[in-house]
Amino acid sequence: MSLAKWKEREREQRQNDIIDAARKLLIDRDFDEVSMDEIAREVGLGKSTLYLYFKNKESLYFAIVLRGIRIWDKMIKEEVEKGSTGLEKFIAYGNANREFSTKYPDYFRLLYSPSSIKKQFDMDKMNSSEEFQEVRGLFKEIMSVGIDSIQKGIDNGEIRPDVDPVEAAILLSVIFNGKVNMGDWAKEMLENRGIDEEKFTSDIGDLFLHMLRK
Repeated sequence: MSLAKWKEREREQRQNDIIDAARKLLIDRDFDEVSMDEIAREVGLGKSTLYLYFKNKESLYFAIVLRGIRIWDKMIKEEVEKGSTGLEKFIAYGNANREFSTKYPDYFRLLYSPSSIKKQFDMDKMNSSEEFQEVRGLFKEIMSVGIDSIQKGIDNGEIRPDVDPVEAAILLSVIFNGKVNMGDWAKEMLENRGIDEEKFTSDIGDLFLHMLRK
């Protein structure tokens, strides 16, 4: 291995270590509650070293989210490819969403972080972050897969022609957002009816499909 490749591999490993440390601290805490000093201590580096890899905390936050959304994007595209009709593709799209949220709840929660956390971001730093821009691009790709599946279902006569594919895809995203940020009162109501998270997620998908079917 050449010296250049060895240095690049070492840099990637250091970068991954920083992301792992930041993810561990940010999973259950607000953005403002975790400092770059604390992240540096967690990974065993000086704070100045962190800024060699990430120009600010916003970039580091979205580097975590980027790792997750890359997994999500891959899962979505692989599953949807298995469907033949538009409706089959949209069902696969919903199943992939559910699988990702179940298998990677931490990434899903960070992606759909509460609005109170988003208000803590420095918007200029966030918008100038390469990581954020890539996250935004991949999220649009994921939404486009859902939109295209619905449109194909409309064209094939499987989904109601009065459904707007963009509205439907955004509504599904809003529903997932609401599920992630659901209040304790709502969780308690579901628990009292014997409805766990898996059943609730499945029921959401069934209800949504029922609304779309012709």
